[in-house]
Amino acid sequence: MSIKMKINNKTKIRIAFNKEEVLRNSGVNVIIDLFRFSATVACLLERKKDIRIFSNTELAVYTFKNLKNSELYSEIDLSVDKFDNSPYMARNCSDPSKTAIIVTNSGSKAVMNSISAKEILIAGFHNMPYVIDYLKDKENILFVPACLFFDRTHREDFVACEVFYHYLLEGFNREKYMEIHKCGRIMDLLNFRPKTAKEDLEIILKIGGIKIIPKAVILGTYAKAEKAREINK
Repeated sequence: MSIKMKINNKTKIRIAFNKEEVLRNSGVNVIIDLFRFSATVACLLERKKDIRIFSNTELAVYTFKNLKNSELYSEIDLSVDKFDNSPYMARNCSDPSKTAIIVTNSGSKAVMNSISAKEILIAGFHNMPYVIDYLKDKENILFVPACLFFDRTHREDFVACEVFYHYLLEGFNREKYMEIHKCGRIMDLLNFRPKTAKEDLEIILKIGGIKIIPKAVILGTYAKAEKAREINK
């Protein structure tokens, strides 16, 4: 089941409700992993040129161990020295000269399962206005709640997808955006995540705080993250 609407009889906009839709869509897949992959990738792109997204933890760790001048980002316990999947740490602790390797429970899997997509974007509130502007001329858009690939109870991804969906069709709806504060997941992050949770949330929830649209290009076992376009405004 998907939410569907056509604009000018050409543009089709949907929110994915199962993995199969993500795998099949041949248009633009907009990956939204609100806590915290989407913002982490954007913050890494602020500082880096080489970012590699993995869905397989073993491949990610192997690459990290064998690739000189690399650093690893993940919330998963991988028994190696790494950074958390934290946008704050990506912005403030990453070394621009090192390749960033990122593997997560939800977001990286959503990216790597977008095998039929013509274009893969990584989005969140932090870059929402710029992503919406970028999508205006696209014809087949699928908003992907990354939690489909890990835990559907992580409702923040569905809430964020609905905010994007309505923003693209009707303009920004603050009431929809405020639903993120009612779903309980912000307190979950503050209670169960490490010391950067507060700083991470400041980055994640600031609408338009990062003028970067990450685009993922699948290259076999990983996807390379790059800027979809330069944003000067």
